[in-house]
Amino acid sequence: MSTDKNRKELLRKLSRNLMVSVPMMTVVAVAGFNASSGPGLGLIPSAEAAQGEAEGEAKGEAEGAAKGEGEAEGRAEGEAEGRAEGEGEAEGKAEGEAEGVSAKLKKAVRRPEGYTPYQGNVADLRAKGEKLFNDTSLSSNGLACATCHANGAGYNATFKNEYPHAVAMGKRDFGMDMVYLDEMVQICMVAPMAAEPLEWGSEELAALTEYSRVQQKEFIDKQ
Repeated sequence: MSTDKNRKELLRKLSRNLMVSVPMMTVVAVAGFNASSGPGLGLIPSAEAAQGEAEGEAKGEAEGAAKGEGEAEGRAEGEAEGRAEGEGEAEGKAEGEAEGVSAKLKKAVRRPEGYTPYQGNVADLRAKGEKLFNDTSLSSNGLACATCHANGAGYNATFKNEYPHAVAMGKRDFGMDMVYLDEMVQICMVAPMAAEPLEWGSEELAALTEYSRVQQKEFIDKQ
């Protein structure tokens, strides 16, 4: 009998202990859970802060890269505009100079009033003219008459006509309706060869004119 009584007493004590311990354990467990993983506490704020910092750094890097690209594009556009302006100024200057020279030389390539050509031995003039025809020192750009007219090349069909006659270059660039052969020599000196015209009445002009007659005859014979 005493054994059963003692057993029952022991069971009552155990029940009281469990009633106290279980709620306490639950409170501790819940508190621990909240402290470690509950929203707004523990590790969550730290993770959110780290993510925010990473996003801020990425955004800052992206903005910096975009700004750098914008500055580079701006510099490139500015340099391109500067080059274009410089080229435009150079082209404008060249055009202005070309127009000025053309206007200045329109009269210079025409036979002067009362002009009398240089008189000399025709054979000698033609021999001298052949040398001048191949002489690049007559030009300012390294060209010679032969550069365009080697072996009878580069002549228009009108070259077979007796001078004076209409020449496309003379009309287009110098406003000349009719061109003499020595005027054609002067036009070629000024236009393709970018040089001053030869002195009117000079032996050099007479020599090139006589050799041009040889070229003309050869051109006609090939037709």
